Amino acid sequence: MTNYTNYEVEDFLHDDFFIDWVLKGTDEHNTFWSEWLLNNPDKKPVVENARFIVSAVTVKPLDTTLNDTEVDEIVEYVKSRLQHKADDYNVVSLKFYQSKYFKVAAMLLVLVSIGFLFVKLKPTRSPQLQQQVNTLNSEYLSVINTSAKSKVVQMSDGSLAVLKPGSGLKYLRSFAKKRDVILDGEAFFEVHKNPTIPFLVHSNDMVVRVLGTSFTVRSQKDKQDFKVIVNTGKVLVYDNKKAAAGTNNENSVTLVPNQQVTYQPQQLKFKKETLPVPLILSEEIAQKEFTFDNTPFSVIVEKISKVYDVNIEYDKAKLGNISLNASISRKPLDEKVKLICTAVNASFEFIDGRIIISAQNQEHIQPITK
Repeated sequence: MTNYTNYEVEDFLHDDFFIDWVLKGTDEHNTFWSEWLLNNPDKKPVVENARFIVSAVTVKPLDTTLNDTEVDEIVEYVKSRLQHKADDYNVVSLKFYQSKYFKVAAMLLVLVSIGFLFVKLKPTRSPQLQQQVNTLNSEYLSVINTSAKSKVVQMSDGSLAVLKPGSGLKYLRSFAKKRDVILDGEAFFEVHKNPTIPFLVHSNDMVVRVLGTSFTVRSQKDKQDFKVIVNTGKVLVYDNKKAAAGTNNENSVTLVPNQQVTYQPQQLKFKKETLPVPLILSEEIAQKEFTFDNTPFSVIVEKISKVYDVNIEYDKAKLGNISLNASISRKPLDEKVKLICTAVNASFEFIDGRIIISAQNQEHIQPITK
C-alpha cells in the first residue's frame, strides 16, 4: 500500500485509490481512510482540500482545446478570486499549486460550479463572471466529514445537521432569503421553524422540503436508493427534475412522524412505509427517554450523545455526578444541551463538529422543569 504520510493536495489528486474513495466510497476505502486519518490527524486539512476538489469537479469532453498559455491565464484569474482564509471550521479552504493537473482541476471546479460551458476565455475579465465567482466564494460554506465519527454542523438560523462519516454538506452562509443545503451522503437534520422560508435539502435530483422538523436523509452517488426518515413534523419529498417538468404528483410524497420513503430511480417510484417501531426521537418515545428524575449529569449526557450520535466532551470529575431533574424531550439538540448546562452552571460550544461543555462554578445548580 502507498505511503501517504508525505502527500500534499497535488499528490492526492494523482492517486487512483484516493480518487476512487471520494467517488465510490466502498467499505474497503472507508475503512482504510478512516483508520489512516485517525493515525495521521495532521494530514486532515490536506485530505479535506483534495477531497473537496475531486468531489466538485465533473470532467466533460471539451469542445475547445486550450494551450498552456491560456491554461495559465485562467488559473491565475481563478487563484486571484478564490484564495481566501477559512473564517470558521466549516469552511474548506483551497490551496492552489502549480502542477498542470491541478491547474485544470481548479479551472473545472469554478467553471462547472457556476454553470458555464468551458470555452476559450480572453484576458479581459468579464464583470458577470467575476460577480458569480465572488458569489460562489462568499455565500457558501462546505463541510466534508472524513473522520470516523459524526459531526455537528450548526447553520446561521440555528438549524443543525449531524453529518455522518464519509458525507459532505454545502450550505448558504446566510439563510436570510432562502435556506438551501446540498447533501452527499447521510445526515440527521433538526430544522428551526420559519414558515416564511422553507428549508430545502438537495441531493442529486431529489429535494426534501420542510418548515420545521427533524428527519434523516440518506443519499450517495454510488448507490441507487434515496431515503428519508421523519422523526417529528412533516416533510415533502420530490424529484426536482420531474417537478420542474410539470409531471404529476406521483413524483412526490408527504411524510409524517415514524414514516420513511425510499425512492428507487430504476423503477421511477417512491416506496412509502410506516415504521413498525416508533423512532426514539418521535414525541411518544422521546417523552420517556428524555425525562430525568434525580439523574446524574453523566447519564443525561450519555443519553444525548448516543441518541443523536454526537461527540460531547466535558469534565466528568466536576460535572458527572451532579444530579438533575429534567424534562427536555421537546427541545432540539442544542437547546437540550443548553438547558442541562444552565442547570450545572456550565457553558458549551460547537468546535470542529463536537460539543464541548466547559464547567464553571458549580455552587448554584438548578433543576430543569421546562
